[in-house]
Amino acid sequence: MRTLIVAVLALAVGWLLARGLWRETPAADPVQVIVTQVKTHAIIEHERQIAIWYRSCPEVLGVNPEIFVAWPGKLSYELELGNVAITRSGDVLTVRTGPIRADEPAVPTDFMDYLTTSPWFNVASEQALVNQEIARASPIARYLTAYFQRRDPSLVEDFRAELAEFVMRLAATLGLGIRTVEVEIPAAEVKFPKLPALELCASTTASVNGVPFAKVEDGYTIPFAFDAAAAAGKKAPAGIVAGIGVKSGAALQREDRD
Repeated sequence: MRTLIVAVLALAVGWLLARGLWRETPAADPVQVIVTQVKTHAIIEHERQIAIWYRSCPEVLGVNPEIFVAWPGKLSYELELGNVAITRSGDVLTVRTGPIRADEPAVPTDFMDYLTTSPWFNVASEQALVNQEIARASPIARYLTAYFQRRDPSLVEDFRAELAEFVMRLAATLGLGIRTVEVEIPAAEVKFPKLPALELCASTTASVNGVPFAKVEDGYTIPFAFDAAAAAGKKAPAGIVAGIGVKSGAALQREDRD
C-alpha cells in the first residue's frame, strides 16, 4: 500500500513539474520560424539562355575561309540561403542574404552550327578550324557569365522577387500582417575572365542574343559594354544600382496598389 501511495505521489509531482515547464516554454518567434523555413529552402537558382553567333575569317595558307559560327549556352546563377538574416520593423520584413554566385556555364557543343566558304582553295583542315571555334565556346561563355552577373540588374531582381514572394507567403501563413518584404543582396566581387582571341571577319562583331559584345581591331579582340538586360530579353527595373538595397518587385507592386 505504501509503495502505491509513493508511486501516485511521484506521478503527481512529475505531472505538476511537467505542467509548470510547459507553461514556462516561450512561444516561438514567428520571424525565427520564417528564417528556419528559408534556410531549409537552401538555394534559389536562375539562369540566362544565350545564343552566340559571329563570322570568323581565320588566316590560312591559300584563300582564307569564312566560317559562320552559332551555338547556344546556359549561364547559371545561385543564391545560397544558409546565412540569411531577417528583421522586422512594424509591417516590414527586411531579408539580407549573401551575394549571388555564378556556376560553370553549360555549352552544348553538339548543337554548334557552322558554315564555311571557300573550302577547296586552301590547305587548312575544315575540321581543325571548327574545333578551334569549339575550343573558344567555353571561355566566351565564362566571360559572359561574369558580365551578366555584374551588369544585368534584372538578374538580381529575379532573385529578389522570388525570395520576397517566398517570405511573404510564409508571413501570411503565420498571420503576421506584413505589407512589404525588402530583400537586400550585396554585390558580388566579379572578376572578368579574358575573352579568347577571336578571328572575326572585317567590320563584324560577335553577338549574344543579337546584341554585339566584341570586335577585333588591329588583331586584338576587344570586348565592349552592352545592355545585358536587353540581351536577356528583360527590361531593367528603374532605380537599381548593382541590385543593392532596393525593394523587391513584389513589394513595390503592393505599395503601388495601396
